[in-house]
This record gives sequence, structure tokens and C-alpha cells, in this order.
Amino acid sequence: MLNDLNDQYTGFRKNIYEIIEGPVVSGIIQFLILASAVAFVLETESAFDKYESHFELLDWTFLTLFTVEYILRVYTAPNRKAFIFSFFGVVDLLAILPALMLIPGFRVLRVLRFLRIFRIFKATRFILAVDRMIEALAEVRRELLALVILCSLFVYLAACGIYVFEKDVQPEKFGSIPDAMWWAIVSLTTIGYGDVFPITTGGKIFTALVALVGVGLIAIPSGLLASVLTEARVEEEMQDEENREKDEN
Repeated sequence: MLNDLNDQYTGFRKNIYEIIEGPVVSGIIQFLILASAVAFVLETESAFDKYESHFELLDWTFLTLFTVEYILRVYTAPNRKAFIFSFFGVVDLLAILPALMLIPGFRVLRVLRFLRIFRIFKATRFILAVDRMIEALAEVRRELLALVILCSLFVYLAACGIYVFEKDVQPEKFGSIPDAMWWAIVSLTTIGYGDVFPITTGGKIFTALVALVGVGLIAIPSGLLASVLTEARVEEEMQDEENREKDEN
């Protein structure tokens, strides 16, 4: 009797799982995700202020549907733990958790769920490319961590340096080291908004040195990832070639 109940239970879960993962329901979910993103954008327009109550109703409707879908996905997943901590599982949770915690500004994260469209189209090449990028990040995680520490050190030193050069002539912009850190981050990343800039000769020379260092720091992670991704691609092509040779033989 117990085995029969387990078989029925398993069959019921499997049927629900196939329906949720099917093209019809997946297509509807993609439409709702886009509709949610469009509603979020329109809600920020002052011309639609009179429809605020309508947007609020829509938001709660989307949240309810996405929450129910997430619960069903967890319930019907063959391996629930694996799904919850998978890429799509985390994205699904991020799409609803901030709203459930009454943090409405994070509704923008819902559009990330549109990445599920690649599952509809069975874009295995895309999934393999994402996996390859994740593996590349994992391989250089120590180097990236060292780079983050190095960048933090340079931000601190740059902020201290510009503070010394500019604090007397621009106390409203460089009156403290924490104020100068915004300039340091913008300069090291070579963005250069121009909202704060040095006017002393020493400050300008120091800024030039900081900018040169920033160019090098920005190039390091790009080079690391490019190198690892190239090696992974070459290994994949060699493996495919070996598999083709085995099939031919």
C-alpha cells in the first residue's frame, strides 16, 4: 500500500514537473517576466501616477504567480537541494525574495529570470559557454581575490595622496580621505566622471600616475579570464576531435 502511494506521489510530481518545464507554461512565464519588467519601467513615469493602484495590483499579481511557480519548481524538482542552489534556482529566488521582504526596489531582478528562455530553446551551446565562464572564474579566483585586495590598497593610497595635494585648495571636495575615495575609485577605474578633479600641479601629476596604474589594474582580470577561456576552448576542441576520431574508428 505504501509503495503504491509513493508511486502515485512520484507520478504526480513528475507530471507537474513536465507541465512546468513544458513549452506552454515556460512561454507564459517568459511573457509574465517581460510584462513585469515593462510595468516596472512604466511605473516610474510621472504620466502614469494616476494608475498607481493598478500597478500595485499588477505587482502583487506577478509576485504571487512567480512565488507559486517557484514553490512548484522546488516541490517537483527531482533533486530539490540541487535545484535550490543551482544558477536558475538562485535567480528564481532572487526574483521573489526581495519583494516578499518588502523591498520593492529590487523588482528589477525579476528580468533575470528571462534567462530561462535559453532552456526553452535548448541552447546547449549557451549553457556550455556559461559553464565554461564559471569554471574560468573558479580557476582564477585566488588571483582575482589578490587583485581585489591590491585594488583596495591602491584606492586607499590614492585617496590619501590626493587628500594631501588638494585638501587645502579644495576642502569641499577633498576635505577628508573618505571624500577623496570617490575620486580614487573613479580615477583607478579610468572612468573619470569629472565631477571632482585636482587643480594643483602636484595633484595633476599624482592623478596621471594613478590613471596609469588603473589602466594596468583593469587589464589584469581581462587577461586572466581571456587566457583561461582560451585554454578551455582549446581543450574542448581537442576533446571533440578525439571523440570524432574514436567514432570513425
